[in-house]
Amino acid sequence: MEFSADCGADGVELLDAFLYEPGTVRDHLPGRDVVNNLVHSCLEAKELTGQKVHAVSVTNDFDFDDSSRLLVERQKIELGIEIALRVGASTVRVFAGNPKTPDAEELVRYRTIDALKSLSGQGVELALENHGPVFSTPTKLNSILAPVSKADVGTCFDIGNFLLAGVDSVSVAVSTEVVGSLVPKLIHVKDFVQSDLGSYTDVRGNKFAGTFLGQGEVPIQRTLIELAKVVGNHPICIDLELECGEQGQEATRQGVLWLKSLIAEIQSVA
Repeated sequence: MEFSADCGADGVELLDAFLYEPGTVRDHLPGRDVVNNLVHSCLEAKELTGQKVHAVSVTNDFDFDDSSRLLVERQKIELGIEIALRVGASTVRVFAGNPKTPDAEELVRYRTIDALKSLSGQGVELALENHGPVFSTPTKLNSILAPVSKADVGTCFDIGNFLLAGVDSVSVAVSTEVVGSLVPKLIHVKDFVQSDLGSYTDVRGNKFAGTFLGQGEVPIQRTLIELAKVVGNHPICIDLELECGEQGQEATRQGVLWLKSLIAEIQSVA
């Protein structure tokens, strides 16, 4: 949070991975002492830095056969909501899962719908991210969000992930005026460039590497222009999620400046 303030950002998105030791399999909930320590640290840091924790990101996955594990994955969302309420965050980011068969896909879809329906209405917005090889297209996202049909449930609109899914994020942004379930509650921004050494692969088999904002192939500017029309005056957070390895800190510093300049430009012509 100190680094975020130093970069000129307004706040941070807290990932629930910080509740676990690095390399730990997340097949359990963290102890209450771990949760309380994290919340205490966030509140203390907010006081010291003036930064907000505007979102809590949950790394749940409903692609499991074991009922006890599925319960844990659901409880991760419940814990994310609890932490968000305690630290003053307005949004909780969630996943569906990465099913490998059509039957598993339908099960994951049903479980995600059930979780979003029953866990909504608790004072925070729930944002389903377009993530993974299956639930990363507007059609698949809508297959979950349309049946939920809750005012406080929408998308975590990850502009870079749409590129990897072979989807034009600008067209998706335009369609949100018609497909209301896709209206974002949170936006993730990152950029990619094609590279044989890249660690990300799109649906066509092309490899991509992370790069500084504005230097890659993700149509960030055009997408945000369209999303701004849909979001209107409703406050929404835009988070940098830069995949730049050892250059991550400098990419973040430059990315915050680049993004704030772009947002100011968009607002000036709105």
